[in-house]
Amino acid sequence: MLVSKFFNENLQISPFVLGAFFGRFVVQNDYIYTLSTYRSSEKIDDKIFYKQSKENYLNALNSQSNGDFWEINHYKTIKRAEFVCVLQNDLNLNNDEFYAKLLRKIFLSDFFLDSDLSEAKKKFIRGFFELRGSIDTTRPLLTQDYFYKNSAEIKRIHFLVDNFFVSENELNWNFRELQNQFVSGENKRNTQLRINLFWYLKNIGLINEYKAKIASEIYDLTPNLIGEIYYFDCGVQTHGKAKFTERVNFYLNSVFGKKLSEFEIKKLRKDLEFNENFGENEFWRDANIIKFMRFNTPDECFACKKIYNIKDRSFPSKPLNGRYYTEIHHVISVGKDKDLDVLENLAKLCPVCHRALKKGASDEKVQKDLICEILNSNPQNLEFAKIIFQNENLDILTDKIWQNLK
Repeated sequence: MLVSKFFNENLQISPFVLGAFFGRFVVQNDYIYTLSTYRSSEKIDDKIFYKQSKENYLNALNSQSNGDFWEINHYKTIKRAEFVCVLQNDLNLNNDEFYAKLLRKIFLSDFFLDSDLSEAKKKFIRGFFELRGSIDTTRPLLTQDYFYKNSAEIKRIHFLVDNFFVSENELNWNFRELQNQFVSGENKRNTQLRINLFWYLKNIGLINEYKAKIASEIYDLTPNLIGEIYYFDCGVQTHGKAKFTERVNFYLNSVFGKKLSEFEIKKLRKDLEFNENFGENEFWRDANIIKFMRFNTPDECFACKKIYNIKDRSFPSKPLNGRYYTEIHHVISVGKDKDLDVLENLAKLCPVCHRALKKGASDEKVQKDLICEILNSNPQNLEFAKIIFQNENLDILTDKIWQNLK
């Protein structure tokens, strides 16, 4: 399709296509394109299903677009794309000109003034998020690398929040310019925009049946196919507690487009609580909640207190004014996820049990028995695990926590 036809005021373009271009477009020579990736997952060992689903996905792309907008990528100059939607740039528009016209097209579209999360607005959000997004298999997020040409691309996220009923509480921002691998040039990965997977599955749904299978198997969810959309009846919990807007503004004002010195990078990493003793994007644990847990809960081990008295597994500690020494354990391993560093995820353990729960330190059955006992001993740990993994089954929760041990 010609760009001039695409922007004709008398032609209604599917919200899905507008959302796709709004999320990612590239001006290249005589055409402008948006794209969709289609990656296989090591979690789904079914190559036949993957191939068949890819064919079905192309049909779904065009169905959502109300026309044959999408095609298999045969363009040698378009990289890392399985499918593309290409416009012939007969108006010779540059990036800023195309974006201005795209924004006007969205403003003037019939669906823009819908007063609720209508099907049209859902299509727009699918076009924005699903085409390049992947399902995180360790934490319920739909993630996508977010490409930057200028700060206007950051403002598009605020546009979604303001006009498409996407709460910023469901969004998560993972920028990488301060990470060691990025700074050294070893691996300059794009900043990630991430959205609460459970909110997305319940409210927006997936057109990609391969992604639906990943979500179903990893998070033990049952899909409900309505038309061509896979919805999931999963409880929706606000996953993140970080203030998204403040984090984006910090990125825009302090990181984006700046040539930072080594000293400035170290200072910013410290401000953001990156932990230099661990891997990239780690952070210092919150000492206040550790201290609260240590001094405001009984001196007992959540894992073995039904079998042992704490005096048989520990010792009175001078720095603790004679209280028995215990260690504070994150039930769901925190890794790079600061949202898991909360009081509800902490358990007090004796040194023996804590050491046994290091990854590979003891056999699977021993570790799972300890995890199960922790969940049974502390209702707040159990409830937190149910929220994070969106599951009520104790065996499944135990297995997921065990898989995430660090």
